[in-house]
Formats: sequence, C-alpha cells, structure tokens
Amino acid sequence: MKLITKCTDIQDDPLDANKISHTWKIDTKYYTAEVDIIGINEHYQRSQQFNENVEALIIHMDTNKETGLKDLLTWSALEEDCDPEIKLLIANYCTNDTKITKSAAMEWCLKRGFELIELYPSQETCDQDIIEEKVGVERVVEALHTHTWSNLDMKNQKKTLNEAQSKDIGGMCEELLMNEGSDDFNDLFAQLSMMKESLQSLPTNQRKQCAEQVVTAFWKAIGGDDDEISDT
Repeated sequence: MKLITKCTDIQDDPLDANKISHTWKIDTKYYTAEVDIIGINEHYQRSQQFNENVEALIIHMDTNKETGLKDLLTWSALEEDCDPEIKLLIANYCTNDTKITKSAAMEWCLKRGFELIELYPSQETCDQDIIEEKVGVERVVEALHTHTWSNLDMKNQKKTLNEAQSKDIGGMCEELLMNEGSDDFNDLFAQLSMMKESLQSLPTNQRKQCAEQVVTAFWKAIGGDDDEISDT
C-alpha cells in the first residue's frame, strides 16, 4: 500500500484490527479518482456491500514457501465473491530458483486470469522483455491507472458530443490518440478505454475511419513502420 500510494503514514483501522485502509488520489493525464485501498487478513468479515465495490484485487505470494501457491486458496472465496476486473498476483521476486517457480506461478495466473508482477525483478528478467515495459510497483500502478474506475472524473469534458462530432473525424481521432505526442502502448490503451463510449455514438463510416487510425497508432507504438501498413 505504501509503495502504490507513496504515503508512508498509513494507520491501522482503530475500529477493526483485521483491516488497514487508505484513500489513494489518482491523478492521470485523462482522469482523477479517489480509490480506497484496503488491506485485509483472513479474519476480516466481508459484507455484501464490500464485495460489490471491489474493482481490483491484489494478492501477495511468498515464493520462498513451499506452500506459497496453496496459501492462495485462502483468498479464492474473495476472488469469486468480488469478481474484480483487475487481478494481480505479486511477489517480491519469482524465478525458476525460488521454491515457487516462475513457471508454476505463471500457470496459476493463466488459469485464473491474474497478472504476475515481481516487485523486485532481477536485471535478467528485465532484459528478457522484447518491448520495454514498466516493472515492479510501477507496473502495479500502471495496471490500476488503466482501469476505468466507477467514480472517475474525466478531464477536459467541456466539449459536448455534438461539438466533437462536428469536427473532422481524422482530427478528432488524432486529438484523442496523439494528444501531447503520446506513443506509449499502455498510454494508448488507456486513451482507447476512455474514448470508447463516445466513439460508439458516431456513424458507422466514421467509426471505421477512427478504427483505422487506432490501428495505425498502436502499430507505431510497438515500433512498426508506416510503409508496412500502407495501401501501396
């Protein structure tokens, strides 16, 4: 919780010894939101309201314990009851030399729809990435930032939908996708999630035009060349 929020003064809940909570104020280029990060142990009594409001689940695993994966069964009911969109399994580090190997942890994650994140990955692990990506707690924060939180407040919403539709479609997509020179894959993915609802209201031909520009933007973000996707 301290690594994610960058707040070192997180207090125990005086009313419940089984819970720690802190309000995290998210402020990205596209939206702001206040998210309650809650740390619980297995004795915490969850309510129906609690289950319905969980949008992301982060579970920590001790890879130096032989029972590391079995211990995760403690949280299976929480996962099923809350059914969150974001599910992250984190470990301080996870290699093929730890008692819970990286291959075993990855298999567990694939079966349950989790993403495995090492908080302190080795340099060897970082060097294996074909595309440079965020790692450690930065990847945790990035995953949480790309989620569409139910209480988020979009920035720059002064323009109405009619005004947006009156623009040239090419210019609108360029503004949405290329604003401030963004060419990072995860940044583009976040923008696509933000603009999805607005694009659904456009006519079919305009949606197709914008979809072409979306494909082009993602292609460039992963190092693709313009000539490779041109019509000629």
